[in-house]
Amino acid sequence: MVERAHTIGTYLDKLAARTDLQRDEFLFAGLLVFAYLSGVQAHLLPAVFPFTRYTTDALLFFICVPLLYFLYRRGQDRRLLYWAFLTYVSTFFIEVAGVATGRIFGVYHYGPTMWIQWLNVPLVIALNWTLLILATNDLAARWVRSPFLAALVASILIAAYDFCIEPVAIALDYWQWATVSVPFQNYLAWSVVALVFSFPLQYFNIRFQSPLLLVYALAQLVFFLLLNLFL
Repeated sequence: MVERAHTIGTYLDKLAARTDLQRDEFLFAGLLVFAYLSGVQAHLLPAVFPFTRYTTDALLFFICVPLLYFLYRRGQDRRLLYWAFLTYVSTFFIEVAGVATGRIFGVYHYGPTMWIQWLNVPLVIALNWTLLILATNDLAARWVRSPFLAALVASILIAAYDFCIEPVAIALDYWQWATVSVPFQNYLAWSVVALVFSFPLQYFNIRFQSPLLLVYALAQLVFFLLLNLFL
């Protein structure tokens, strides 16, 4: 039994090495894929959907926090933690102002699906935006070298990503808009917000890159694309 476990561990290490991941990172990547793909099924099964829709807070928390830990461990750059804290707090209160005034993103409000809220904004939503900004910047940095251009590409990717999220978020009552269609102002505002927080990442060369970010972004994107098709 011990020898078999050692063989499995060795095999996992070889697989992880091919993806530039350590074993625990590789296992976490598999967990990400499983969580989002099984989440699609759970949202489409009437028997479990009433329970599933209210697990969003926990799912995002237990995905984003370990992911941020793995990013920090890989880069060993304390500036990443400072950046993440500042981005989380800032985007949260930008959301608070947006919900309260309707002047930033348009008139909208959050539903009860994400039920752990403060000032009418889910506490976990800014955490997910923080990790998505990291993911889009990881992609952008692979394509362009200029810090400003990389930040700009990342901000455009955020808007495109949000375009895929919106129909599902509305259908699942994550949030609701006062208008029938999502205002263009929403996408423009998120692009500007993402640009503001992306530029320091690129300009100060903060170490955050990891293949895990690509897995996270793609797994979540597939989740929303599939639910766009079937909801």
